[in-house]
Amino acid sequence: MPIRNTLRRHASRPQLLLAVLFAGALLAAPGVHAAPGSEASRFHDDARSRLARNDAAGAVVQAQNALQKEPGLLAAQVLLGQALLKDGQAAAAEAQFEKALQKGARLEDVALPYGQALMMFGNSEKLLQRIPADGLPPTLRAEVLAMRATAHADLGDMPAAFRAVQQARAADIRSLSPLRAEIDLSLRQRDGARARQALAAALAMAPGDAQLLHLQGAMLQGAGDASAALAAFARALAADPQLVDAMIARASLLIDLQRFDEAMADLQRAAALTRREPRVAYLKSLVLAARGDAAGSRAQLEEVTRLVDALPEAFIARQPPLLMLGSLASQATGRSERARVLLELYVLRLPGEPAGRKLLANLYLAAGNSARVADLLEPLLRAGDPDPQVFTTLAAMRMQQGRFREAAEALEAAARAGGATPGLTAQIGFARIGNQQSEQGLALLRQAFEQNPGQLPVGTALATLLLRRGDAAGALRLAEALVRQRPDEPAAHNLLGVVRAANRQPDAARSAYNRALALAPALLPAQLNLARLDAAEGRGDAARRRLGDLLRKDGGQVQALTELGRLDRAAGRLAEARPLLEKAHKLAPADQAAGTELLALYQQLGDAPAALRVARQLAQARPDDPALLEALGRAHHAVGERAQAWAAFAKLARQAGGDAERLVAVGALQLFAGDGGGAAASAEKALAARPGHLPAATLQVEAELAAGALERAEALQAAFARRTGNGAEARRLAGDIAMRRGQPGAALAAYRAGFERAPSSALAMRAFAAAFKAGQGAEGVSLIDAWLRRQPDDLAARAALAEGSLRLDRLPAARAAYELLLAREPGNANAANNLAQVLLRQNDARALPMAERAVSLAPDNADALDTLGWLRARSGALEGGVKALREARQRAPESRDIRYHLAWALHRSGQRDAARSELAAALGGRGPFDSEAEARHLRRELGV
Repeated sequence: MPIRNTLRRHASRPQLLLAVLFAGALLAAPGVHAAPGSEASRFHDDARSRLARNDAAGAVVQAQNALQKEPGLLAAQVLLGQALLKDGQAAAAEAQFEKALQKGARLEDVALPYGQALMMFGNSEKLLQRIPADGLPPTLRAEVLAMRATAHADLGDMPAAFRAVQQARAADIRSLSPLRAEIDLSLRQRDGARARQALAAALAMAPGDAQLLHLQGAMLQGAGDASAALAAFARALAADPQLVDAMIARASLLIDLQRFDEAMADLQRAAALTRREPRVAYLKSLVLAARGDAAGSRAQLEEVTRLVDALPEAFIARQPPLLMLGSLASQATGRSERARVLLELYVLRLPGEPAGRKLLANLYLAAGNSARVADLLEPLLRAGDPDPQVFTTLAAMRMQQGRFREAAEALEAAARAGGATPGLTAQIGFARIGNQQSEQGLALLRQAFEQNPGQLPVGTALATLLLRRGDAAGALRLAEALVRQRPDEPAAHNLLGVVRAANRQPDAARSAYNRALALAPALLPAQLNLARLDAAEGRGDAARRRLGDLLRKDGGQVQALTELGRLDRAAGRLAEARPLLEKAHKLAPADQAAGTELLALYQQLGDAPAALRVARQLAQARPDDPALLEALGRAHHAVGERAQAWAAFAKLARQAGGDAERLVAVGALQLFAGDGGGAAASAEKALAARPGHLPAATLQVEAELAAGALERAEALQAAFARRTGNGAEARRLAGDIAMRRGQPGAALAAYRAGFERAPSSALAMRAFAAAFKAGQGAEGVSLIDAWLRRQPDDLAARAALAEGSLRLDRLPAARAAYELLLAREPGNANAANNLAQVLLRQNDARALPMAERAVSLAPDNADALDTLGWLRARSGALEGGVKALREARQRAPESRDIRYHLAWALHRSGQRDAARSELAAALGGRGPFDSEAEARHLRRELGV
């Protein structure tokens, strides 16, 4: 259901069911009034007069003055409560009415305004306890019973609510309040016939009542009779020119009719009459959006969230219109979690209302919580609701779950309910492709395109899909057909450029991008694509010039800054990339592309605190984004904030709901962060959702292993091995358990057996580590080498080969491996540092420049600083060497080798006392110490 229709349905409900006559005569017991002519009496009379003129604030002041002069003046006490209520201060009004009752005021004097104050804050239970209807005069009894009917309904007891309405009508057949209550209750239950019948009865009694005419207009609006609804709203406002509800309802209808200027006039009048009205702000946001004022629209949406959030939760929870408004505005401003909370309350309050269920289902769908989506849609499907949106949401959920056949069936049901459109046909095609029915799926996509060959989104989707399938030629034919259909559409030419680039036709791609720019010179995707094409052709300088031109025209162009930063980062120019990406992120803190690129840069630089700052900012802007939650958890882990990392990953697990694949992925992150218990829980949830799911069973073993429950892990591994025929994964798990038991030889045998059955990077890397632990490093290097012959692009394995060769003193092989790594990853600081060490051991003069390169790539990396400082000191540049080594020591004071290197450099520079101190720390420390023999020799030199 469109947002405007949702608002229209709920805006018809009056804010309260009773109209309180604030300036009416008070029924007071003897002694309530002040002595005529007294100062208290004058203040009291002035307060009444001000209230009659709608000067609620002035009435409050004068009623307080009257009470200050005469504290026992009940009339002023009650009047103060009425004025506070009129001024929107319901809690303060409630307190004044209770004081009046304590001082002896009769219930009938305050029943209506007291009840209204209670209702404004959702205190339905208190209203039913404190304001009984028994013993009241018939007219007042009818009013109170109508009010109690609303309280019963707010508590979910609709039978009691309708009984109270019938009792109210019996108490006073001329009272409008019971009929108003019946209209409200009927609308809550979606009983339009009963609501219309009650409204007709009320209008027969009071044909000129403004509130009733407003309700009539709202019902006509809901029935789709716009002209009759406008006439009814006009009659309501003629009867009461200050009826804000009618102004708002008419504005909503005028927006639907795209009569935005008239709608804004009504909204401006309503805003002048009432403060803190979120409906006005929301409708203004729609008008501003229609006028193209995105900033103004967002400001109004933020005002809606501010107004709703300022209200007490207990009150909001019982006001469906406010819940709906708050959720829509929160979602539009990126506060998905707040939108979810409000929509949950809305569905709880109105469980039979489809709009709330569908909106909430889509929120959960975006969060990947398939189980909750199914819960929300199931009652609508059971009721036989033919709404296509229900079926399309169901289809999206099935697509998320990988249940493509059921997704296609749901989409076909949507097409039957609402008619087949090219868009639906295309979605069915995607579902068929997901269900391994590739030919049917592509046929449907082509059918959708043929039904409307000028429809750019369908053509773009089909071309993209064909590219992913490797059918670049088919994508090219389609893109060319789209351009023929829409020769003046810049985006179509841009798509043609992308497809031609995929067909390895760079010149033709460039021509298409240039044509797109001729049609739309400011088309940013085409400009960026040209820069990417330059970079792909090895013309990095041309790409930089093109991006630089964009930035000279608009220095705040975030995408251009990001693309230029990405280009520099890929080339290993980290110092140049940093200011560009930092500027892009500063300009658009919520931009995911800029933020994630900066995050990757900081991680590459080894600047974990900066990476965490960026991850926090991104997650704050989009707190429910799974990719950003993962980045946040990893960033917390990198700085040692284990509890925060666990919390981020636990939230990811909650979002996964019953999705087994996602739960396994989250469990792997929890293992990465050391949260064995959390990983075990994720594995159990995944297995409950999909019994026998092998990745979840694998995770379960790993989680128990991480938690130190070796016997439990062994039992689970044995069951897994039986179920899988003791395949490669079972043997990998057996190897992991052996490693934890301190049996590297047994682990190596298990990994080797698994690798022989199904070679993989994971088994090769594990076998490598176990081999060195078992003193069989040469075999580990041999296994890695065998794997690289299969997968030469596995850079992690290539790094392991380099490290193993270095550890085995196979310097030429280590050097070749590190040089290849750097050719593939120019920004790899660890590879540069390790290559510098290899060159040092080979007495190659290029060791120092390579060490300087490593530090430029990772200026805060202690190992890189140590290598550079040691090389400088060894070459005689003692001052520079000591400086770098001191920085390395500061970043890694526990490293015994760094402290030895610093001691050696200090000794050579004549600082013998400082050298002795550093050497003592190195020899007295704990942990690995490769330079221990050299350190003992230095101790003899220093005479320690």
